Amino acid sequence: MALTFRRSTLEDIECLLPIQRASFQEDLEKYEDVETNPACETDEKLAENIRKYHHFTILDDDTVIGAMDVRGNDERMHISKVFISPSHQNKGAGTATLQFLEEKFSDVKLWTLYTPYLSFRNHYFYEKFGYKKTKEVQVTPKLVLFKYEKLPLVPLLD
Repeated sequence: MALTFRRSTLEDIECLLPIQRASFQEDLEKYEDVETNPACETDEKLAENIRKYHHFTILDDDTVIGAMDVRGNDERMHISKVFISPSHQNKGAGTATLQFLEEKFSDVKLWTLYTPYLSFRNHYFYEKFGYKKTKEVQVTPKLVLFKYEKLPLVPLLD
C-alpha cells in the first residue's frame, strides 16, 4: 500500500461521501445517532468542512480510500473524524494517517478526539499512539463518547 495525503477539494466529495457513509454505518445502526453520525452527513456539510477545516484525502496509489478532518491550531488540534474504506481497513492506513497528522502539525501542544464507548478497536488504536481517555460524554441514550487526549512527548533534560 503506497499511501499519499493531499488537501481535500470539493471535487472529492463525490468519492468521499460514500466511503464516509460506509465507514460509519455500523455505528449509526448501533447507536442510532442520526443527528451526529458522519454516515448522515450531507454533501453541503462535507463541502463546508473541506472549506473551513484541515481536511485531507487519503489515497492508495491513485485510489481515494478515505479522509480525515482536523480542527484547531498549535495549542489544541481536534481530530474530528478519520475514515478509511472498509475494504482498506486493518492494513496500516490508520497508522499512516495518524503519523501524517502528527508530522504535519508537529507543533501541536494537545491533540483531542472522541470515539464511541463500544469501539474497542479504536480505543486500542489510539492508546497505542499515546492517547489517554480523559472523559465520558453521554450524547444520546444509546451513545457515550470517550474523549481522548494526547500531549506531545517532552524530552527529559539530563
